[in-house]
Amino acid sequence: MQNILTIAGSDTLGGGGIQADLKTFEALGTFGVSAITCIATLLPDGQLKIHDLPEDTILDQLDAILNYVPLTHVKIGLVHQTKTLKAICGRLRQHPELNIITDPVLIFKEGAVPAQQAYLETLKKELLPLTSVTTPNLLEAQQLSGLSTITTRAEMVEAATIIQSFGPKHVIIKGGQRFPGKQAVDLLKSGPTTHYLEAPRLETTTIDGAGCTLSAAITAELANGKSLESAVARAKKLVYAGLKAGVHLRHGLGNVWQGAAQHAF
Repeated sequence: MQNILTIAGSDTLGGGGIQADLKTFEALGTFGVSAITCIATLLPDGQLKIHDLPEDTILDQLDAILNYVPLTHVKIGLVHQTKTLKAICGRLRQHPELNIITDPVLIFKEGAVPAQQAYLETLKKELLPLTSVTTPNLLEAQQLSGLSTITTRAEMVEAATIIQSFGPKHVIIKGGQRFPGKQAVDLLKSGPTTHYLEAPRLETTTIDGAGCTLSAAITAELANGKSLESAVARAKKLVYAGLKAGVHLRHGLGNVWQGAAQHAF
């Protein structure tokens, strides 16, 4: 069994973040360990509040895991603080044997918490050069690439090409519900090669954690020895099943159910 590290925030409602990652890892037959960077809480008034953990607390978690747990793959999600992101990159540079999959969390379904320019630049200049695979959604791809809009397949390819220039060989842009049309379209750009993965668009409110689950599933499948194209295709099937069988919360909210992996394949 493969061990996988996730470095990410904790989602109090359990849809995304560390919770989604660990549930996805287990559903796909891997063992997950975690370094928590922050706690994201959706308050009753609809405000998304993020409580950041101290940098030394995060680094202590990383040092313990890297010392005790044999690893080949690491998934990175929300870090939130620029200084902390730089410190994490410093630790990861000491372990070039690790395959890093980055979900550059900059946009939240639950509320507007815009990324600072310094954080965005640190992602591009320090984390993405260490990354083999990155999985931005459309709005995150816009921020990383500098494009004003991404509404066509050609613009998805252009954005992915720009993001590749920062270091990752493989870029997966998640079209999701934001991409126009009746199909949910994701782009996989691997080196110069492009692949599109499509599925019928689902009208559901159980969408929280979809992006985290997709990137976690890709990480687990890669750790299990799947090719990238196969890992992405299987991850998309898992997310689709998780959306269909999602967990409904109050006030119109809902989470992807990672346990749907048993029905996805």
